Amino acid sequence: MRRFLSLLGLVCMALASLHADTASQAQAATESLRSGHPIDAASRYRTLLTDPSFRTACSPELWYNLGLAEEKSANTAVASLCYRRALLLDPTFTPARRQLEMVLGTLGLPTPSGWHESVRQVLHPELLIVAGSIIGWVGVFGVILFIFLAPRRKIAIAALIVLVVLGHGAAVLGTLVDPRRVAADKAVVTAKKAPVLHATPADSGAPGGTLSPGLLVSVLSRNGAWWYVSGGPGLTGWIPSDTVTPLPPAGSSSTGGS
Repeated sequence: MRRFLSLLGLVCMALASLHADTASQAQAATESLRSGHPIDAASRYRTLLTDPSFRTACSPELWYNLGLAEEKSANTAVASLCYRRALLLDPTFTPARRQLEMVLGTLGLPTPSGWHESVRQVLHPELLIVAGSIIGWVGVFGVILFIFLAPRRKIAIAALIVLVVLGHGAAVLGTLVDPRRVAADKAVVTAKKAPVLHATPADSGAPGGTLSPGLLVSVLSRNGAWWYVSGGPGLTGWIPSDTVTPLPPAGSSSTGGS
């Protein structure tokens, strides 16, 4: 028993030391950013984001700070990716949304809009899903109990049925507005020079327009070093895969890739 407690104590001390080291690295990165060294700050933030603890609980604040560092380093398209990743992890993160809108305006791109975005800004999708599911199932069990124990209380049963509908409806809404639901097939143009769309996956393919840096695209197919993407009406074709970066952060639940 003593050996077990000693081992447990050593593990706890190691975890505490690791947490303190990670916190000090984050503080050092923030100091670099504040003191006008964005390139060094960006390097530190990237290192932090490879930490296993952030692969499972990727901090939106770190992605936001990395975006600020990239923006100050004149990597505007990459900054837009970082802000999008912060919002992918926390859609209600207002600073990242404001900064993304500013960056997209600088790049001449439209800001995200629609009823999905409106809901995300007010209510976190996970809150809708979890709270809605709990309320819905409480209503279900309540209906079952009242049907067997108090079948004549029709008003109460009707109220519980409404609770079921509202609860599960909220959960469905949360699922629909969750940006992670479709993130696996999304990527951001991170090349500084607008990539040319080709009719075939080769440099010799007929050109069919270009994609603006910072644009969010849908990845429709992959063929080695070439991806078939769509950036909107009339903007579909093959581009080199190194001109875009997948939207989900590496190791996140939305994707298993890098």
